[in-house]
Amino acid sequence: MILSQQKEGSRQPRDSFKLQEEAWRRAYADATIMQERFPEVEQLVLDVAFTDLGRIGTYSSQMHSFSASAKAFFAVACPRTLCLHGGFDLDSTVSAMLSAKTTASTGAFECRGWVDPTCPDHARCRLQMHFRVQVRYKAAEANVLSRRSSRASKL
Repeated sequence: MILSQQKEGSRQPRDSFKLQEEAWRRAYADATIMQERFPEVEQLVLDVAFTDLGRIGTYSSQMHSFSASAKAFFAVACPRTLCLHGGFDLDSTVSAMLSAKTTASTGAFECRGWVDPTCPDHARCRLQMHFRVQVRYKAAEANVLSRRSSRASKL
């Protein structure tokens, strides 16, 4: 996962999963709210589905909805229980999309975490996440309200 700063393949302490969980918590806590970071966004919806090419497991799809008061935190933890330093960071994807005022985007990422970093072959997780982001902007609502105001003032 992007939140980790440790070298790939390095030996991890016994509590590496606890450290990983704490890193996720800190990153979430440090994230600003949507209204501060993206004031023009009314709602953002992120749908994700996972594909395991190795067919080791089956993982449920997820839907995350972000309103103005939600944290602008666009990282998704890898659902594979034993994945270390994995996950999917959509922050740059969402930021680019919102900068371009796009209303929808789709794509896929591959988890670069480790299933077992202590194994000689350093087995990568490689779980795939397919995503769809949909955005509803406040500008459309503001334009309607502004037109209503200007009509009312003319009366």
